Amino acid sequence: MRPPRLLCVALALALVSGIGACSEADGRALPAPEGGQVSTPTSAPVVQPSAGVLGAFTVESPAYADGGVIPAEHTCNGADVSPELSWTGVPTDAVELAIVMRDRDADGFIHWIVTGIQPYVLGFAAGSLPENAVEQANSAGRVGWLGPCPPAGSGTHTYELIVHALPGVNAIPADATAEEAAGRIESTSVLGAALSGTVTAGG
Repeated sequence: MRPPRLLCVALALALVSGIGACSEADGRALPAPEGGQVSTPTSAPVVQPSAGVLGAFTVESPAYADGGVIPAEHTCNGADVSPELSWTGVPTDAVELAIVMRDRDADGFIHWIVTGIQPYVLGFAAGSLPENAVEQANSAGRVGWLGPCPPAGSGTHTYELIVHALPGVNAIPADATAEEAAGRIESTSVLGAALSGTVTAGG
């Protein structure tokens, strides 16, 4: 005797339900998260810019505009004194400021390094230094400012002066070379303000 039609239908439904339950519990389907929490992939950390940058960090001099000609007063053809400088927008997390000036057309020859400038200092007059600031040796091996003096026939040279904002006190050994001192400053700088000037060689 064949089973009644209703019994066949009930058995079929039970069989389908059992298969569905197995598919959910045999590891092929993830169980729903508990407590309504949904896991999301962990993204890479977002790198934030230097904290507390108040607008653009810029440096300027009344002696020459950025990209302009450096007056003879600040070169070997004149009084050979450092120019007056002022800057704005120092990052609020800066602990110290330092200056490095290089000749970009002479393999980065270093003309001037100043360290130990307090972050609240906003500039200084020509031929002077802020209190507690220290001049380091230049590429000629002499301490202090070495004015631009491109060799005769070498054309126009560009001198880039950068005021660096440093995250800590950069105690450079007294016997450090210009490259060692500049390298240490440039590798730890968190932000820099640049002023470029040109001098054309005579002859």
